[in-house]
Amino acid sequence: MATRENKVEKYLDDEVKRIGGLTYKWTGKPGVPDRIILYKGKTYFREIKTIDGKVSSEQVREIIRMKLQGVDVDIIFGRNQVDEFVKSIKC
Repeated sequence: MATRENKVEKYLDDEVKRIGGLTYKWTGKPGVPDRIILYKGKTYFREIKTIDGKVSSEQVREIIRMKLQGVDVDIIFGRNQVDEFVKSIKC
């Protein structure tokens, strides 16, 4: 059975907390990435999906709009990409 999206979100929360960061779940405008990560004065927006998760057209549109504003925004697929993300922000 595949990992559920909420399990990947919980893993992200735990890993960011482990390195001293904060995470928040976005529940506002549909399509906006569901996690806000704060670490060492920087803010990251990440949409969390399972390894085989699908990104909606609304999510793609919002991510593009945010990138055009210079926001650090992306999609994380699965626990391995959580590990890569956490490693990248620690540097």
